Amino acid sequence: IVNKKKAQLDKMITTKEETKKFINDIKIAKSKIKKMKPEYEQYSTLFHSREEVEGLYQILSEFAAMNNLVISRLEKKKIQEVSKSQAIAKASGKKQKKKAIKKKATKQSIAYYKIPVEFEIKGNFLGYIKFKRQISLSQKMLNFDKESIKVVKGSGDSTGAIKVNGTLTIVGLA
Repeated sequence: IVNKKKAQLDKMITTKEETKKFINDIKIAKSKIKKMKPEYEQYSTLFHSREEVEGLYQILSEFAAMNNLVISRLEKKKIQEVSKSQAIAKASGKKQKKKAIKKKATKQSIAYYKIPVEFEIKGNFLGYIKFKRQISLSQKMLNFDKESIKVVKGSGDSTGAIKVNGTLTIVGLA
């Protein structure tokens, strides 16, 4: 009986030591994750929070001002949910069945959100090209889905004034 109890005591002591080691490893891992999270968010091309989406509007305004453009309209439309099955089908190039598309996605099955933003910009063409270049060099992923560039006539000068209407899409995390 004594030997049996000694064996149990030894097992309990080693288990306690292993538990302390695991708890320490967990603390170290959590601190590493905490350090890496800001770095991940900095280098990620997706939008993580509403604040980042709102910051996008400010960045677009700053880029426009730097290039002598005026954003006359910037309007966020209804957020579209993209399910994991839709994302996989799109990535593989397969078309989805209509029944699968109509099916309402549950929270767990949402892969990401698409946020369409309609815009109208006035200015000159060269400024608009520089504006788009600055956007392309930014870290976050923006897709220009529609774009219509029209030359504004009637001002009497040859400044190359244009009016751009379009839709850009922001991709956000679920």
